[in-house]
Amino acid sequence: MKILEIIPQLGRNGGGAERFVVDLCNKLSTDHKVTLLVFFNLDQNGFFAKEINSNVKVISLNKHAGIDLRLPFLLRKLIHKENPDIVHTHLRAITYCLFAFLKPSKIKFIHTVHNDAEKEADGGISKWCRRFAFRTKRVTPVTISEESQRSFIDSYGITPPMIYNGRPAYTDSQQYTTAKKELDELRQSVSSKIILNVARIQKQKNQIPLVKAVNNLSNKHQLDLVIVGNATTTDIIQQINNISTKHIHLIGSRTNPRDYMRAADAFCLSSIYEGMPITLIECFSVGAIPICTPVGGIVNMIDDGKNGILATGTSQEEIEAAILRFLNLTDEQRAEMKRNSLASFTKYDMTTCAKNYVHLMQSLLQ
Repeated sequence: MKILEIIPQLGRNGGGAERFVVDLCNKLSTDHKVTLLVFFNLDQNGFFAKEINSNVKVISLNKHAGIDLRLPFLLRKLIHKENPDIVHTHLRAITYCLFAFLKPSKIKFIHTVHNDAEKEADGGISKWCRRFAFRTKRVTPVTISEESQRSFIDSYGITPPMIYNGRPAYTDSQQYTTAKKELDELRQSVSSKIILNVARIQKQKNQIPLVKAVNNLSNKHQLDLVIVGNATTTDIIQQINNISTKHIHLIGSRTNPRDYMRAADAFCLSSIYEGMPITLIECFSVGAIPICTPVGGIVNMIDDGKNGILATGTSQEEIEAAILRFLNLTDEQRAEMKRNSLASFTKYDMTTCAKNYVHLMQSLLQ
């Protein structure tokens, strides 16, 4: 098959979707002809670009910031020129491909919904475009978890296919020793527990209540919070700086987050909404203990008390209670939870994920 994957950017201010698309392209390219189309300049927005396999053809449109009215026409022309069997869009790429799928053709379009359906659509022309695409069957939607599928049904009245996100299995990295050393140096004491948050610093990821929870717990417990990720707004960084103590560490983005997860004592995702977090899959892949809020596909992934800990909500008090549950675990309980976490990764391996996408694509072509 000739597959054209389209995503706006691969920059550090992106997230799980960008990480996922690169992994999917790499896996699909072992048996299929894959092209990855990115809107923005990869020199400026190519945080994940260096991880793309040499088998994958990469096209960058060098789009400038802001609205570009030429882009829908350029995409239609480029898709016609590439003439793929499948066009697979992600995030807001579906909106810019409107003119490409308006005219019926042998090319099949699919779109992965990476978040809660309402949150991803974001109203206006974006939601209208999706509604038109899905209800007229010009584009086949794919959801990534049971909760994601449920939100899609509520929004569009359509039951879409569901394919779990995936990540390649973790292999020992030469960078692990460096990551472990960095985290150990951040610990306030040898016995201090490191809670790791890997996420863009933004409202969705809900880091303010997480910081307050750790600050409060650090009064009675030896505990440090390390946040790996860049800020999409300086306002949240300023708020964190205003309330944080020596127990809070902002270290910016890292290209090897799984090494940090493996070295930390627990991974915490405090989001107020999610699809199926790639970071949680990465957590499973190294057998780390996840402490997460009960949003989106997370509730389908974590069996509370077995392969991780689910908070009862997204407030500071609820996040604090979940972290306290982790701190009160015995060594035996932590070891068992780590084993269960690692076993959970089987469902989210990229090999299985890619096979499911290939099956869907082939069924559409038939």
